[in-house]
Amino acid sequence: MLFRIALRNIFRHKRRTILTIITMGFGLMLYIFGDSLFTGIDRMMVENMVSYTDGSLMVMTEEYAQHENGFSLKYTLKEADVLRERMKNLPEVEGVTMRVPFLTELVLGDKSLHVVGYVIDPEKDTQCFELDKRVIDGRFLKDEESEILLGRDLARELGVQVGDTITLIAQTRYETANARDFTVVGILKTTSPQVDESGTFISTKGGEALLDMGGEWVTMHIRVKWPKGEPIPQYQKRVVSIGEEIRQQLPGYRIKTFVDLYGDMMALMQQKKGTIFLMTFLLLVIAGVGIVNTILMAVYERMKEIGVMRAMGFTSRQIQRIFLLEGGMLGLLGGVLGLVMGTLVNLWLIYSGYNIEAIIGDSVKGSDFGFPVWGVFYGEWHLEAYIFAFVFAMMTALVAAYIPARQAGKLQVTNCLKFV
Repeated sequence: MLFRIALRNIFRHKRRTILTIITMGFGLMLYIFGDSLFTGIDRMMVENMVSYTDGSLMVMTEEYAQHENGFSLKYTLKEADVLRERMKNLPEVEGVTMRVPFLTELVLGDKSLHVVGYVIDPEKDTQCFELDKRVIDGRFLKDEESEILLGRDLARELGVQVGDTITLIAQTRYETANARDFTVVGILKTTSPQVDESGTFISTKGGEALLDMGGEWVTMHIRVKWPKGEPIPQYQKRVVSIGEEIRQQLPGYRIKTFVDLYGDMMALMQQKKGTIFLMTFLLLVIAGVGIVNTILMAVYERMKEIGVMRAMGFTSRQIQRIFLLEGGMLGLLGGVLGLVMGTLVNLWLIYSGYNIEAIIGDSVKGSDFGFPVWGVFYGEWHLEAYIFAFVFAMMTALVAAYIPARQAGKLQVTNCLKFV
């Protein structure tokens, strides 16, 4: 009987009840949307490392690790091909490749820029990285001596197009200066500002001609499988576990996970989560205010009815339960609506994405925008956000209903009859 009374009461003022439910549903939707978007951006940050620049793990000699910032070419991997085959056989490893990072100056007429370039094996690099899928003009590298790939923003800054010739100046493995002309065969556009703004890639033969590498490699990059939807912490745990296994197999080498390589950024991601949670939590609080307002108004509007119920023998506890049931029903309806609306928005965000570049314009670089990702931002399914949003809706509704419910239960018959 109490349930029927509560159900009748919440739809007595349909417009106000519907507005309260919509307010709560909209707040939950915004929370789910924000959580999905920023979780997706975090994943894009890590995917940029894994897919374009460093891989899930990097292997280098201890000597190179000690002089890594100097980009020395002296500390090369021993028996690199043997190492690569060993790493390929590890479980969960998707691809392995070698690279040579080097400092270089790009010169075109009176323009010059200093960047970090990479020597790559065009065939094996595609097994670990996805640069070949991001060529927007021209083609991917072949193992030719004079070919070069450039990031889109870097090419724009230098004013070069596919087919133009550009000069690279660098120190060789033997620390002598060398310069070579390269023909731009492709322009890259990725979701990584690092690649777009400074990406410079030459082939194995190009590295031999410019740097005298003689087929030697400096770093080995390993990509660990990452199923769609797997959370970053779970993926991180698997990568760290594989890294420990490699350390046991290669005691004379330094193994770095993407967490080691970008520790500051990973820490920033964790700090950002707290700030984002507070921002989205405020949306939920605002939604909860609507329930408080609805229940309070219901108490004061139904003084006469409360008095009648008390005169009929309803106890204070029973009246409190009626108002708590009303609050719970509002929370349930608002929570369900919020989950439905959040799911619909999330479907769009996950499968279509939010194209920030289309809004701001492609003349703005990713680093100018302030994010280490660029282009289309995609969302992520995050079950914990759905659970939290729904539980919050119910708890807020019950807590918001408790104070007026307690007040209604304490009202005396004589005081209620004054409102007749």
